[in-house]
Amino acid sequence: MNFLIQCLISYLGLLPYFYLLIDLYFIEMLSPEVIYDIMLYNTLIIFTFIGAINWDFKKNNIIYTIYGFMPSLIAFFIMVLNVLNYEKYFLFSAIIIFLLLQLFIDYLLYLNNKISSSVIYYLRIPVTLTLSGLLLISILVSHP
Repeated sequence: MNFLIQCLISYLGLLPYFYLLIDLYFIEMLSPEVIYDIMLYNTLIIFTFIGAINWDFKKNNIIYTIYGFMPSLIAFFIMVLNVLNYEKYFLFSAIIIFLLLQLFIDYLLYLNNKISSSVIYYLRIPVTLTLSGLLLISILVSHP
């Protein structure tokens, strides 16, 4: 039952992105800048959360600790670059690359029996690819 709730929460987490894309292209209630900021910061929270799952202080494995911490550091730099008004295209491209890299490393951990196959195949792969696709749509398709 716990895994089912995790799946439900993970997939529901994509709904704000769908709404923001609909608003960006059709409703136009929020400004594009606000939409891009919400999408970027929400994605950075997700990216950091996924990284924190891999922190493992009990096993004293420095590699997993660093791997778990790196998303927080990367997210911090992307936020700073956003505040410094770097191009959204660059920032979104960077976070998509980091999400996919994180997924690839998690898949390698799955191959080494560190992560359950149901987590990889029913959560990580579909949610990460969907999220990356939605972010890609938001920066590649010009809004009116």
